[in-house]
Amino acid sequence: MMIKILFYSYLNNIYSCRKIEKALHENIYFMWLSGNSIPDYRTINYFRGKRLKDHINQVFAQVVKLLEELDYVSLNVQYVDGTKIEAKSNRYSFVWRKSVEKNKTKLEEKIKAVIGQIESQIKSDQREIDTIEAVKPIDSKELKAKIDELNNQLQDPDKSTQREIKKLKDDHLPRLEKYEKQLEILGSRGSYSKTDEDATFMRLKDDHLKNGQLKPAYNAQISTENQIITHYSIHQTPGDITTLEKHLNSFEELNGVQSKEVVADAGYGSEQNYEIMEEKEIDAYVKYSFYYKEQKASQKENPFVVQNLYYNEQDDYYVCPMGQHMEFKEERSKVSTTGYKSRTRYYEASRCEGCPMRGMCYKGNENRTIEINQNLNRHRSKARELLGSEKGLYHRRKRSVEVEAVFGQLKAIINLPDLL
Repeated sequence: MMIKILFYSYLNNIYSCRKIEKALHENIYFMWLSGNSIPDYRTINYFRGKRLKDHINQVFAQVVKLLEELDYVSLNVQYVDGTKIEAKSNRYSFVWRKSVEKNKTKLEEKIKAVIGQIESQIKSDQREIDTIEAVKPIDSKELKAKIDELNNQLQDPDKSTQREIKKLKDDHLPRLEKYEKQLEILGSRGSYSKTDEDATFMRLKDDHLKNGQLKPAYNAQISTENQIITHYSIHQTPGDITTLEKHLNSFEELNGVQSKEVVADAGYGSEQNYEIMEEKEIDAYVKYSFYYKEQKASQKENPFVVQNLYYNEQDDYYVCPMGQHMEFKEERSKVSTTGYKSRTRYYEASRCEGCPMRGMCYKGNENRTIEINQNLNRHRSKARELLGSEKGLYHRRKRSVEVEAVFGQLKAIINLPDLL
């Protein structure tokens, strides 16, 4: 009964628990759905916030399963995209990681200085005092233990020492605990809102001039098919590129099946995401950066572009337009913020000095060096083939009227500003 009331309320743009309670008293449709039961707003809020919170995903998945049985969706394809939804919290109640870490470091230095001054009254050996100054950053538990230790060691402390110990206990310790709690809430994020600790500050496109502002928000990712939302996930990172793995995993977990095809824009076209979809045996109709630029004749016919250089796979070298071999120099590894490790190979020409085409080739003073990520190039080649196929052209045409249209409908219904 409570689920019926909540879903019907949302369909009618009623989200306030007090307004839902009022509708149960006045609206005959609500009365019929509730069977003349009239739960108060506290009960509705408790059910929505506590009881339903851990089960709403399963309820959503059951509805999607019903739609699949009725042949409205097949779950074989996901059109994926994301949008930022502003949180209902104070936009000026921000906490920044860099600020917290900076203040915490300063506080730790003060604490060590105060402890050093107190220790100097207990110990006479200056070398021992220097050892204290060099200790690692202290946490709140260690500080509590240190305060107790100092109180036990000092038999008859003077007033100055008593003030310092009191300051450690009443001022420095609470502040240190506050910074530790803030860092725990932040996790891997760079910011959060004090009035909604799950919200992260993100840059949103706000006015008609698209002037962005930092506001507490969530990154909502959805999958659609026939303009029906088949899955959703909420993220605390502003970019879409790091959200795909979690989104696909939760789709498979809730629906018990993984889609055969995923269609998305260039915001998801990273090496890691291509690897994830390949491991899941998903056909990735996902664009990448410079996909459209590569289609232009100016790029295809430019002999100096890296992609157009001839590569000798057997002897592992590239050939520049003047016929010079660009030999392999070194391989470097790069680890992304998500922990993904990619490998880049560097090839360098040996005699660029005096080349008549140097001005058209590149503008550096040294021999030309090119960077090649062979694994990423392999994935891009596969994606290029899929996107250029007949089915790829169909998906590319349909994507613009799938996810974007659903976001537009959602925001029009709930009167959100245009943050697409």
